[in-house]
Amino acid sequence: MGDEGGPTVSVCMPMARGAAAVETSVRSVLAQQLDDLEILIGDETGAVQPLVESLGEARISYHRNPHRLGFAANHTALLDRARGRYLAVLHDDDRWEPTYLSRLVAVLEAEPDLGLACCRPRLEAAGRPAEPWPVPIDAGRHDDLLETVLGEEWFLLVGAAVWRRSVWSGPARRWPDLCCADLQFFVSAFEAGWPLYFLDEPLMVWTRHRGQSGAWRGEDHGLTVAEDVLAFWDGWLAGRPARLAELSAPPRARWELRRARALLLAGRRSAARHALDTAEALGGADLDGLRRLRAAASVPPRLLGAAVSVKRMVTDRR
Repeated sequence: MGDEGGPTVSVCMPMARGAAAVETSVRSVLAQQLDDLEILIGDETGAVQPLVESLGEARISYHRNPHRLGFAANHTALLDRARGRYLAVLHDDDRWEPTYLSRLVAVLEAEPDLGLACCRPRLEAAGRPAEPWPVPIDAGRHDDLLETVLGEEWFLLVGAAVWRRSVWSGPARRWPDLCCADLQFFVSAFEAGWPLYFLDEPLMVWTRHRGQSGAWRGEDHGLTVAEDVLAFWDGWLAGRPARLAELSAPPRARWELRRARALLLAGRRSAARHALDTAEALGGADLDGLRRLRAAASVPPRLLGAAVSVKRMVTDRR
């Protein structure tokens, strides 16, 4: 049982979609082999209430936000209300395999000094077979991941991790109002010295679709997520040693290239050229990609957009 009469695990589910869209996610939590849990739902619209009432599940604690809190604040509000010894988050468009919680909690129970345990997600997109999410660390225990997280792409997903309540404090709790807010959690947890165990099994499914905050193929061509990731790193690195900025330069350069691509498709050539200059100055950017984007900066936006649309059409048919 959890501490002081609470559950073993608190599962926090921030929601902003309709009941039909989130039912699969909710049922994947209810189907967990570990059943000593509470499910905290923070509903931004009220649209999920009929589903909760129809399920009649005592483990669900439903809360209709009186006004929209936004992505980051909805997460922190739920996590602050959680009573479990271990905490987890599942977004309303993703799902877990039935053994997800039991496997990860068992890892944390076996090693009391571990802060977090995570698995390898599977990525699903409409009309495409599932594929493993790239995780650039070996299976097993990792006692110092800060430099790895700084130097690699965004590879840890909050929906694929379970952590001790004591990790949720201090800087790890202060999520910025950005679509990549969970980066703050992971970076701060590792800066504080919390070890992580990586279970290399696909126990979580991350669903990619148009319109979501991190969708590369979204309506804004990924501009929002690129700008949010870059804003996060600018804020987090402020006042920290130059060595940390150097470690994070290669992935920041790649995000600048993505930002430049989105800006070009939006017809914002001057801003795109500035992003390309920044990527080149940071170093570590794909030089072929850099050259292609510099060449694209001379193509009229209408023609560039048409070329991208054709490429997408061909890709989607495959």
